[in-house]
Amino acid sequence: MNKIINSSLLLLTALALKAEEKPNVIIILSDDQGYGDFSCTGNPIIKTPNLDKLYAESVRFDNFHVAPLSTPTRGQLMTGLDAMHNGASTVLSGSCIMRRDIITMPEVFKENGYRTGIFGKWHLGDNYPDRPMDRGFEKALWIKGWGLLSEAEFDNDYYKTRYQDSLTWVQSDKYCTDLWFDTAMRWMEEKQDKGEKFFTYIALNAPHGPFQAPKEDYLSYCHNVDIKTAMFFGMIQNIDKNMARLDAWLEVRGLKENTMVVYMNDNGTAGGLDVYNANMREGKGSIYDGGHRAVCFVRWPGGNIGEPRTIDYISNVQDLLPTFIDLFDFNLNSSHQFDGVSLKPILKGQDMDSERMIVIQQGNHVNPSKYNSSVAYGKWRLVRSNELYNLENDPGQQTNIADQYPEILNKMKAYYDTWWTTVDTPPVNQQIPLFIGTTQENPVTLTSADWVGNGPNSQWTIANGQDDPNGYWVIDAKAGGKYSIELSRWPFHINRMLTETGPPFSAGGTSIREGTALNIKYGYVKINNNEPVKVQATANAKKIVFEVNIPAGINTLKTYFTDADDKYICGAYYTRIEKIP
Repeated sequence: MNKIINSSLLLLTALALKAEEKPNVIIILSDDQGYGDFSCTGNPIIKTPNLDKLYAESVRFDNFHVAPLSTPTRGQLMTGLDAMHNGASTVLSGSCIMRRDIITMPEVFKENGYRTGIFGKWHLGDNYPDRPMDRGFEKALWIKGWGLLSEAEFDNDYYKTRYQDSLTWVQSDKYCTDLWFDTAMRWMEEKQDKGEKFFTYIALNAPHGPFQAPKEDYLSYCHNVDIKTAMFFGMIQNIDKNMARLDAWLEVRGLKENTMVVYMNDNGTAGGLDVYNANMREGKGSIYDGGHRAVCFVRWPGGNIGEPRTIDYISNVQDLLPTFIDLFDFNLNSSHQFDGVSLKPILKGQDMDSERMIVIQQGNHVNPSKYNSSVAYGKWRLVRSNELYNLENDPGQQTNIADQYPEILNKMKAYYDTWWTTVDTPPVNQQIPLFIGTTQENPVTLTSADWVGNGPNSQWTIANGQDDPNGYWVIDAKAGGKYSIELSRWPFHINRMLTETGPPFSAGGTSIREGTALNIKYGYVKINNNEPVKVQATANAKKIVFEVNIPAGINTLKTYFTDADDKYICGAYYTRIEKIP
């Protein structure tokens, strides 16, 4: 009898330990796939059987919201803070990096004994101290900018992707999505073999344009839609295949029961709007629901979060970090406040605040635009300050009923006005400077996407010589003194003359727009309000080199080119700055 009791106690103890065991966590974030770009959400053309399977096995947050664009969603995910609070508030205007005084998701996981890895797109800073390995990721296989053909990557390629392993450049022979899943699974195997918990962020750059899908994936859609949409759907089909590979890998490795898998998209659709949008209005970039309503599938078979089901509670991307902290009973070394709330109660079958409201807004946080927003409150949406919609009767947000429900409108507007007082105030509305002159990164290459203004941020805009004549950088010189500054029209690594057109091919052999040749004759460097320094380009020059003194601290930097008549042409899209010892 005692042996039976002892065996029962051991079994109960083992079960209790298993229940308390913290899970591995994998977040998969797709890029520009909309809520309607899944067969499980009603799309009549695209086939996503493996994402549908995840949907069927998950708790689905169906009234879930992100930002209308990539960077702010990623910043909200990483910080638990609204885009307008964390600094990474939009794609341009020097607003792609998070405030450095706030904790990030990988830092939280690291504090609690996890190994942390990112595989794919970061889009929250290309230079120290804002790179993924500076903000909590121990393993960082990443690309710069918004994607493989952004100004930071320029000649990179979806079919044969070049990436950085921390600081080491690697040229792969793999399609981008296959690459991120392959490398993530290999890294997770290493962690499992060492008995270590992992937090893995598979941050896809698909199906973001340019629309380039494996041939076997896009051909199946060519008879139903145009080639651009077929490519877009093909990229999603490739993601779906990789989800099948990940699921099979979790099964084989015995990890499925105690691994939480979260699948999300980062904003509204960029390629499927004409096919299916789940009756929503508009897509990527919009403050209507089509721009920011997203899927969020959460699967944790061994986690006691209840049966697969759909939850209509109003929720958003910045809820995930506080949810993890609460659900996994994490400890933090210091106190932190979040805009998001823990969704643990609702995952555990409890009620949550039915009066909750959230604000969806992105844009330049330094000069924020009041009411460029949507307020979500259950079935209600307040768009800007004067459009009220009831999504229960009007999911397409076609009929403004503000005059019929003044009490609801005023209640939601009052909530927004209170929220606004936390936005247009220091330090939230201050420009985050780019570091130069550090021992951690010297030289530093700055690109036009980080101009304060609307700098070119793609291969096409660079190749065509597009410009913001008022663009400049805000820099923080960590050491004052003499600096070498090199100006180029093209990325330094492609070794191209200032006056040439762009390269005809990318690293993988796909065509690039060669663009326009520019008659660059002189380069200028302007520090703060000082007189600009001028240097003439030598024959066949690939860059123009300066030596200038930069005082320690915060400065503005503007670099640009002129022609033989000293007439302004464009900014120097690529500027490399090195502190001279």
